[in-house]
Amino acid sequence: MSTITDWLMVIITFVYVVATCSICWANIKSANAAKAQLEEMRKQYIDENRPYITVEVIYEKRCFYGLRLTNHGKRIANHVQIDLGQAFLDGLTETSFKEMLEKQKGKECIIGIGQHYDLFIGSNEYRKKEDKQPINGWISFSDGVNRYKEPLYIDFKNYATFFSVTTEGEELVTALKEQTKEIREIKATLAQIK
Repeated sequence: MSTITDWLMVIITFVYVVATCSICWANIKSANAAKAQLEEMRKQYIDENRPYITVEVIYEKRCFYGLRLTNHGKRIANHVQIDLGQAFLDGLTETSFKEMLEKQKGKECIIGIGQHYDLFIGSNEYRKKEDKQPINGWISFSDGVNRYKEPLYIDFKNYATFFSVTTEGEELVTALKEQTKEIREIKATLAQIK
């Protein structure tokens, strides 16, 4: 009878050992999955909370074309560098803009959250130029932890049409100029009456 009991104890112990090993193996797999999930969550957090710089072509004061770099991210973009392609720079005919852009090489700026930086590339002469090179290059920046490098490519020939309208501020300035002219005329008339 003791041999049956002994064998039953051996079988029960073996079942417990197998069950304990299975539980340990499941716990290890669960811990690894939790670790992988934590790492993925960390990557998503970093990706969501980084600077995101977008580039658009702007037309300012009805005479200047430029690139507007805007930080749409949740962190400040530090050490922002704009590296424009040499083919684009060589294609510029307005020497003042070309020289300014070439001096920009290697310089850095900071773009805060929701802020922008404008880099002008030409005047209305640029718009008239038929054989414009695509605006290409790189924008590199840092968030204090990681360094990012984003490609820049804008084919100005296929860019949407620019429409220029008079703003309320411009209308106000025109009205003030007309008022000032009228006041001067009244002043001159009053001076003649004396």
